[in-house]
Amino acid sequence: MNQIEKQLSKKDPEILPVVTLERRAFLDAAFQAHLGAELAGDLSAIVATYSKNGHLNFNGVLYDTPEQLTAFHRDFGFDGQGMIGGLDGEILQLHHSYDSVIVEYLIRGTAKVAFGDAPAGGAVAFPMCVIYQFDEAGKLASERVYTGLGALLPQPILPL
Repeated sequence: MNQIEKQLSKKDPEILPVVTLERRAFLDAAFQAHLGAELAGDLSAIVATYSKNGHLNFNGVLYDTPEQLTAFHRDFGFDGQGMIGGLDGEILQLHHSYDSVIVEYLIRGTAKVAFGDAPAGGAVAFPMCVIYQFDEAGKLASERVYTGLGALLPQPILPL
């Protein structure tokens, strides 16, 4: 055990736990299970990656029942039926904390509805940051999504 691990083993509440290689592998497996279900467009499998009390918070809007989680993923376009078709993403940054995986993406797809200056049928791309927090069973306890859709909207209107 190195000096940092010895220090952390004292359970000092002001020191965050170390993300060991074993813990990182656990988090990566949980993240891959969720991401794999999303990439496959399998709504039931996506919802199954959440814990019993797990939730998704999308830019401040909470989805915390299986029905709401299913509707969100369908409406967004994960199964090809929502507002963005052909969803794909590039991971730009990926970080770990003891219970979370933090991912910065560039999301791409085809708008199935008009987004400001982006007409339906046009290609769209926008940034997204997601904090995936997992419980000890490897299920999503919390998925917090922050995205800037401003790139898809017309010029901002300043408040009066």
